[in-house]
Amino acid sequence: MPQQINLCTPLLLAPKRYFSAQTMALALAVFLVLGGALCGAWIWNLNRTTAKLQQLKSSQATELASLKAALLANAAGAAPLSPELQTQVQDLRTQVQVQEKVLLALQQGRMVPGSAHSDRLALVSRSIPSTVWVTAVNADATRFEVAGYTLEPSALNEWVKRLALSPLMQGLRLSTVKVQSARLVQATAAATATPTGREAWSFTLVSAQPPAPVAPPKGSTP
Repeated sequence: MPQQINLCTPLLLAPKRYFSAQTMALALAVFLVLGGALCGAWIWNLNRTTAKLQQLKSSQATELASLKAALLANAAGAAPLSPELQTQVQDLRTQVQVQEKVLLALQQGRMVPGSAHSDRLALVSRSIPSTVWVTAVNADATRFEVAGYTLEPSALNEWVKRLALSPLMQGLRLSTVKVQSARLVQATAAATATPTGREAWSFTLVSAQPPAPVAPPKGSTP
């Protein structure tokens, strides 16, 4: 009696998973370690540059004091003031003023313990919702930008609120700059695909310090 064999039986394959929780955790750990190392090197270079500027400022101040003493001695002797000496004093004053401005700028940019960029990166990594994954973080003294994808755009609002409550974000106004649909296709699967194949949304969160108020000119009416 003839028998029939069905050669078209579908094969049940396990769905491909591009990222696992362990892989993402390892990548985040490497990211945090590298960020901490870069911040440490930056702080070390900043402290070394500040020390050199302090030493240069001290030597210039000593030289300026000696020139002032020479000017006083010259004035006490009722001798005419040397134009070359006046030029040297003016040049030194200009150099000291420039060095003071540079030193002030470096001191203003120095990181306070507990408020460095690495602390903000750690804050972001601890508070990322389960439906959100981050692809880029850009930060400087006045701007903090986070970009990535989410399966639920509404989750971004709660995340922004949690970040805004942290003292690390004090003085920074958080806002969602862009949220747009990004359907997960095979061409971009390596960067944005999820195991479920659900539609994702790309987003960009930016927090920037508000601009300083401009004082009205004197004599103007409000």
